[in-house]
Formats: sequence, C-alpha cells, structure tokens
Amino acid sequence: MARDYPGGSSENPVPTDERTTETTIDRRSYLKLAGVAAIATGTATGAANAASGEYETIAASGQTIRIDSGETWENKLIDLGTRNSITIVAKGTDWTIRNIGFTGEVAYDDTLFAVADTGGGTSRMENIYFDECPSDRPTGGSYRAKCIWVDPDHNGSLEVSRCNFSANGNNGIYGSAPAYNGDGGDIVLANCYTNDSHHTGLRIGDCGMKIVDSVVYKSGSSSANRGIWIWGDGGDVATLENVHVITNGAGVGIDTKNSPNVKMTDVYTDDGTGTDGNPDHFIPDGCPESAKAAASGSGNEEQPSDGDESAGEDLPERTLTIIGQGDPTEYYVETTGEIVRNPDRGTLESHDAIDGTTATGWVTTTSNVDGFRFDGELVDVGFHQGRATVEVDGEEIDPDEYGEEPAALENTILIDGFGTAGTSHYEFAVSGAAEKSTIKGATIDGADTIDSGTVVGSVGGWRDAFRFAGELESLTVDGDARVSVNGELVDPTEYGAEFPHVLTIVGNGSQAEYTVTVDGRIETIAGDDSDRYATVESGDTVVGSIERGVQRFRFSGSVSNLTFHQGSANVYADQEELDPDAFESAPTPPHSIVIDGSDASGTTEYEFTVDGDVVKSSYRDATLEGGDVIDGRTVTGSVDDDLDAYWFEGDITDFWLFGDASVDVEYDV
Repeated sequence: MARDYPGGSSENPVPTDERTTETTIDRRSYLKLAGVAAIATGTATGAANAASGEYETIAASGQTIRIDSGETWENKLIDLGTRNSITIVAKGTDWTIRNIGFTGEVAYDDTLFAVADTGGGTSRMENIYFDECPSDRPTGGSYRAKCIWVDPDHNGSLEVSRCNFSANGNNGIYGSAPAYNGDGGDIVLANCYTNDSHHTGLRIGDCGMKIVDSVVYKSGSSSANRGIWIWGDGGDVATLENVHVITNGAGVGIDTKNSPNVKMTDVYTDDGTGTDGNPDHFIPDGCPESAKAAASGSGNEEQPSDGDESAGEDLPERTLTIIGQGDPTEYYVETTGEIVRNPDRGTLESHDAIDGTTATGWVTTTSNVDGFRFDGELVDVGFHQGRATVEVDGEEIDPDEYGEEPAALENTILIDGFGTAGTSHYEFAVSGAAEKSTIKGATIDGADTIDSGTVVGSVGGWRDAFRFAGELESLTVDGDARVSVNGELVDPTEYGAEFPHVLTIVGNGSQAEYTVTVDGRIETIAGDDSDRYATVESGDTVVGSIERGVQRFRFSGSVSNLTFHQGSANVYADQEELDPDAFESAPTPPHSIVIDGSDASGTTEYEFTVDGDVVKSSYRDATLEGGDVIDGRTVTGSVDDDLDAYWFEGDITDFWLFGDASVDVEYDV
C-alpha cells in the first residue's frame, strides 16, 4: 500500500486494498519521498536559548532546517518574502519547536513543517503563527501551502498547542497519515485556531488523536472544503472536546472518511455536524495573533512591526467599526484622510483590504468585527450586499446617510455545483458590469476572473454566484454544474456555442512536441488527428506532437500559453496566427518516467503522483495518443504493447502499477 506523502492526492482513486504493485522499482526508477525529509541537504540549526522577547530573523531562501532528537528550536521570525520556500524537518524523538512566526507570502504548494516523533517519545510544537497566504494563488487545493505535515512514520506523541493557522493553505495540519497508512502515532491539538484554510483546517485520524479547546473559522467569502477532516482505519478513536467550527455556508464543518471512530463533546458547529449549534468565533487563550508575538514568546499579545502604521502614538484618533449581523456582507468605506487598521478592535483578514483613504472587506456574524482608525471625515460607507452595523467614534450611524448607492446590478447568475462530481468550468459574458456575489451561500473565489463583462471560473462541490447588469450574451459550462439566471434554471446551450473558438496546428515537416493552455476549456475533435496525437490535461491544456498534417481543437476563452518543447509548427486561433515567441515559454521538466508495455502480456494500468509539474512526452518514441489522463499532478493511464512517457519535475510521491510493464525513471535527462 502506498503511503501518504505531501503533494499526493488526498483521495486515492483506487481503494487502498487494491493498490498493489506488481513491479519492483529500484532507486533509478523510483525515488521515494519520505515525508519532506528526503529533500536535498539543508541547513541544520542548533537549539536557541533566546531570552523572553528576543528572536532570530531567518530569510527563507529554499533551505531545509533539520531538528534532531532532544533538540529545542525556538524564537524564530521567518521572513518568506514573496513566496520563498523553507522547510523545517523534525524527526527523531523528544524534540521541541516553539515561538515561531512566519511573515510574507507563503510559496504555492509549499510544506513549512514536516514532522514526526519516530522514537515513541513525546515531541512538541507550541506558540506558532502562520501568516496569510497571497490571494492570487493558482486555483486548486494542490497549489496551496501545508503548514504542518505529519509523516506516516510518526509512532510517538505530538503535542501541538497555541498554533494560529492564518495561512489559508491546503491544510493547517495534515495529521491523518499516521492513522490510515502509517505507524499510529497520536496528536493532541489544543488552543489552536484556523482561518479560511482552503482545503481543510485540521486533519486528523482515529488513532488516539484529539482536538480540544480550538476554533476553526471560515469567513464564507473564500472557497473552503472542510473545517475538520477525520480519517478512519487507525484502530482507536478520534476525540473532539470544546471545539467551535464556523463555516458561514462554505464547505462542511466536520467531515469523515473511512468510517472513523469519533467521540465528540461540546462541539459547536453552524451546519449540524457537531453536537451543538451556535459556535463562537474567537482566538483561544494564548494563541498568538501576529508573527512577532509568536517569535517573541508573548502569545496573543499583539506585537506591531516597526513600520506598522497602527502602532502606538501615530494612530489616527477617529474610529470606524463594522460589525456583522449574521449574513455575509461586503462593505466599502471612504474617508478624507488616511485609514489604518485598529489594533484595539476586531481582526482584519485576507479578504479585507486598505488602500489609502478607502477600505473594503467582509463581515458575517456579530462576532466578526472589522476595526479601523482614520483621519478627517467619513465620506462614504455602504454595502455591495448584505447589511452590517457601523459605528463611528463608538456611536452607531446610519450608512444610508453617506454617499450614493452603487450602480444597481439587477440580475443574478448562480453556477451550482452542489451535489455534483468533479469540477465544472464555466465562462459567460454579459453586456454590462458584473461582480461576485454570495447569493445562496456561494463562495467568493479569487481564482475566478471578471474582465470587461466576461467571467471565467470553476466550481467544485459548492456554488459560485455573480450579479450583473444588462443581458447574458454567452454561457458555456464544462461539467455537471447547474446554472440559474434570476432564480430560474437555464440551458447553457441556448447562449452561444460551448466551445466558440477553433485552435489549428499545422505541421511543417519537423517532429514537434507542444503544450497549449487556454484560460477557458479545450477539447480534441472526434475523428481529427488531435484526438489521436494529443492529450487534454486538467481541461485547459493540451499536450501533443505533430510532424505533418493538421490538428484541430475547440476551446473557450483565449490562448494563454503556447510552447514547443522541440520542433515547430504553425498555430492559429480562429483566423489569427499565433507567435510562440509572444508567450512566456514553459520549461520542459527535467526528469522522465517511461512505462514500457512492449514486452508485457496484456494491458498494464498505472497511476502516479509527483510533487511538481508533469506533461506527456514522446521521449524514447513513446506514443502520444489520447486516453491517458493528467489531473493536476496525478497521472492515470494504461499501455498494451507500446510505451507511455512523461516529463516531470520534483519527486514521485505515489505510484501504483497493475500488470507486467516495466518502469524506468531517469533524473536530469
């Protein structure tokens, strides 16, 4: 059975009792990734003994820091800059990590901590603050950071306390692997807080793991799958005590997989998945609220940075406070003077923004408070949707007395993926303006784009919604999502062609390998050479080869990338010829994997996952016919008497083979 490692799919498409390997793969063929502990050699750092309030600043630059058995690593402020990587690996036993703060933008698909107590002892992580991720990350859970990854080799006890997972990444803590495919170590999470973790806030298993005195919060304005996810097959029990989970209609509060044994006491949720309702939104006692507070060991005492405009005596005198009333509410504020965060009231989150004399953001329940200080006069305050209480200098005001109402967007469109399987991609155009909305509990996803009345996005198991002016001029949906306009179901085929554009590739006699990506959807045409010599990846990318002849594709949106990995050809989008040099070239990944069925009997099926990019290849005369599927970083396919080949970067994190084909992996080809 393949073990669970970071970067792999969270849900194996093949049941674990069927994931047998018929072929032995040696080092050249399969570099096993043992957690993140197999990352190339990094920098080891000795124990720190900083006095209270003192800390060391570390600039992230791709390094790996290793913590050994019995070591204490503490009082560090880690500056990630603009998506720079750093990984802290702690294995062995009886180690301690405490008083750590992260600032800057977390790298896409990074893993900050990779940990395990592998000696049967007790290791600890305490007083840690993970700063917010940037909002413009690529779509999809696999492109978001994991804060803490717990290796399957974990067989001791891990105590995680007073950790603030404000980085809205893939998981706050990914702790289920020791339960369902590992060595059964336990984890206790106490006084922890998560804020808008996109995939899962806290993920544990039923091997004695616990979550106590903790809060999981989702604002309702960000895509988020699960608050807490509990996995089975651990053979013991998972315990939740005094836990508050607020979804605001985004995803599921508490979810399970593989029928775990769960004990819940005083678990408050707003979607009925706990023992009680009416959860409270608060940051648990001692949980840090800033990176500097964590690094200095001062818990949740706010430590503003040296350049923080809301520090000390430089604060503007006047206050403005927005308080939720229960519904997702988008507000806007304008003042004549500078506006800054109020450190004494409320908490601004990743979806709240200040720009000079204006501020925008979201509030929901009465416990959701956004606070500001400002100079001058309040010019305008209002709501794009919903309603909230507004206080100026401590006194409630009537927002209707300020400014003018924004231009009315009288129509609504809802793309409803609730209850559907997989992801639905959509594109529509309207004759007027459009903006995102939360009607019917829809989420606000930064990956969906609006450009001059044209909207492109995707939806999984929940909903996307928009308000717009004018007429709906075109609509395409690839997937099972339903579409309603002004509350009435519509047929997308009645609004223009699903794939209105044609991409044509004409061979010029050179053997060419290409990759084409669109910002909508793309498909091969049945009976055309594209159906034989090209493969569609993730719905928006085709990878193929051509020497002579013509290949045609239908697509929506526009061409965003055109790369020839070797050779050349003429490419046309409708009637316009495209210049490959006008696009930023995507580098060919350095490693290869070849599944060779030429000497095998019958069909061999395979599936593998890598932690970097992967594209199909004609390396070693491999075929490029359709049928094999690349879904993100997971590849599923089959060979008979031929070869399949792929270029990839990073490492192979999961592999499954059923049949007699041989497998060969080469690094740095």
